[in-house]
Amino acid sequence: MSLAAQAQASRNAGWIYTSNQSGAVFFDADLNGYPGMEKITVCDNTSDGRGIRAEVSGTNGSGSTWIFLSDPSNDGTCESVQGNFFIEDTYVGVVVYEYWGDNTAHLATATAEA
Repeated sequence: MSLAAQAQASRNAGWIYTSNQSGAVFFDADLNGYPGMEKITVCDNTSDGRGIRAEVSGTNGSGSTWIFLSDPSNDGTCESVQGNFFIEDTYVGVVVYEYWGDNTAHLATATAEA
């Protein structure tokens, strides 16, 4: 009898908020009904002249990849994108922060598993 390595399960990042709570990103590792599909949602939660940007990084079939997604204003909607961006059962880095012009502030980070 041999012991096989236990398969890793996908793990969402949940809502990750900027350090001042002005915006957030959600990383959904396996979109309901679409195994292997990831969804990234970013939301600007305050009307302060600053947008919210998310950067999600991981590994795809040809190496490292970064997904950048921005919500430029608190207009009542969030921005999202979905696709099969990352190799299954690999770690994904999630970053969210405020931006205005070339400036950034209030960074927060998390990890998930595609």
